[in-house]
Amino acid sequence: MSDALALATVSSALRRRVLSAAVTAVPDAVVRLGTPTAKLAEDNDAMVNIHLYRVEPNGSHANTHFPTRSGKGEALGPARLALDLHYIFSFYGDAEDLVPERIMAQVMLALEKVPLLTHDTITAAIADNPELTESDLADALSQVHISRELMSIDDFSKVWSIFYQVPYALSLAYRMSHVAIETEDTAKIGMPVTRTGLLVTPLSKLRLDGVSGASRKSAPITWNAEIAIAGSGLSADGSAFVIDGLDFDITGASISDERLIVALEAARLGGQELAVGAHAMRVLAPLPPGSAPHLRTGSDSVMFALVPTITISAVSATGGGATRNGVVDIAVEPSVLEEQSAALLLDSRDAANPLQVRLTADIASVVFPTAALSFPFADLPPGDYLARLDIDGFVSPVAVVEDPASPNRGEIAGPLVSVA
Repeated sequence: MSDALALATVSSALRRRVLSAAVTAVPDAVVRLGTPTAKLAEDNDAMVNIHLYRVEPNGSHANTHFPTRSGKGEALGPARLALDLHYIFSFYGDAEDLVPERIMAQVMLALEKVPLLTHDTITAAIADNPELTESDLADALSQVHISRELMSIDDFSKVWSIFYQVPYALSLAYRMSHVAIETEDTAKIGMPVTRTGLLVTPLSKLRLDGVSGASRKSAPITWNAEIAIAGSGLSADGSAFVIDGLDFDITGASISDERLIVALEAARLGGQELAVGAHAMRVLAPLPPGSAPHLRTGSDSVMFALVPTITISAVSATGGGATRNGVVDIAVEPSVLEEQSAALLLDSRDAANPLQVRLTADIASVVFPTAALSFPFADLPPGDYLARLDIDGFVSPVAVVEDPASPNRGEIAGPLVSVA
């Protein structure tokens, strides 16, 4: 592997290789690095112009290195790139003396005879350029190979079209493969293995299919309410449930092989309250006797969303006429954290005047985590409003009329905020 100076070193070493071949054909020939220009054709000097016009990942070595990050995002070692460098060689000189053809043939033979950049060539190129003093390409384990690229007339016309108003010159295409570069990060050295052994454990048949509210599959999941866990092998003796790395006690829960009904509450999580948001659940298989704990098998993780629930504590309103000013106080569970954003959505129940208002919580004197929030409002028309709490995009559920005998069955009933 090499440092970031490798690309410039390859171009410099290639110029040196081509120059040694070009002067064999035409003693006063020179080699230039850079984009072809119209002036080169006008000057008509014996010259080879070398232009790096494309850099691409090397397909064979792009993934040969180890991961550079751990599962936690920690750096494990240097980041690496395996690249192919694509060059255009353009040949200039007196056409009457066939200078372009003579130089081109000599260069092609030289690169065919030794199709790589040797250690001596790279070392000499570094010595020629003070800017490359720190380059370590000469010490790289892999060699840079040189190969012709077969390009049709159409290919050349596309390449030369990017050189604005530059007349075409006799040209060849070459590829340098592969050039490996890496950062200067030091790789971490793992701890040695002090003891080897063989442990045989049965394959786990545990499977989690989903988590939902207990009433129905589409029911939202709320705090201090029952949830339904669906899967396979859930009733196996010795299985353990985990939520976000916390042990989830299912003692006394209603359980079968494919379904588990249990309350989602702090008492089952060692007193820990979950926050509103996304959480991961996993079930672990029983640990065979004598097995190492870190080899315990289990199901894949299943994500579920915990949404807030609210109760309207008080509504105060002042003012007369068409609008009111006031405050809506609510109780919320689970508690809201300081880093979470909370907004109260009020939707007018007046079909003739649909209106949605988004209120921001007053947190000036709030001590987090909090189970109570206040939302001031201004210029709000009197009436009934459906209230929903939005915490970081997770919105509290609404109450729906469930009575089969009610003519309003299925309609949204609350929670309501009445502004008088």
